[in-house]
Amino acid sequence: MLFPLSSRSLTPGRGRRVALALVALVASASSLAAEPVRPDLTPKLQGLLQKEMIQVELAMHEVYSAIIQGRHAVVAEKGQAIHDSFILSQSLTDQDRQDLKAAVPAEFLEMDGYLHELSASLAEAGRAGNTARQVALYGRMTESCVACHSTYVTDRFEGLEGADIPAGWGRASGQGNDPQD
Repeated sequence: MLFPLSSRSLTPGRGRRVALALVALVASASSLAAEPVRPDLTPKLQGLLQKEMIQVELAMHEVYSAIIQGRHAVVAEKGQAIHDSFILSQSLTDQDRQDLKAAVPAEFLEMDGYLHELSASLAEAGRAGNTARQVALYGRMTESCVACHSTYVTDRFEGLEGADIPAGWGRASGQGNDPQD
């Protein structure tokens, strides 16, 4: 946690050094993007992840249209479909699971899991006919996609490389990211 500095706590020149150190710290932290995960995946896992992402993207397009048209049953159906496409829920061999966990950071799987948690909540909101909640969850899901792609898939999405993404995006522990909000 950062505490405000009072002008009394800084000696002449010290304030400038502190400011420069903070700028350097922020700059170095923002340049610590993860390496793309795709090159480390087996061809089978690359195919499964690509299939999952295509299914998610197509369903997200349909969800958007359904939300703005008030087609709650479609929101529920597509939200559930996104939830059910989770790679770790697919029929993977023990070796595939080991390969996946060896190839990707734990945070990658956490981010993917969070997206699927959100999609389950979206399905519930669709079944309840709660449009406001659908919109909020759709926004969080979009944030999750952008956060993950800007961290782990910059070899495919160069426009997201170095993007200034808020820290809470794509993470269940992020402030205000509780799917029950």
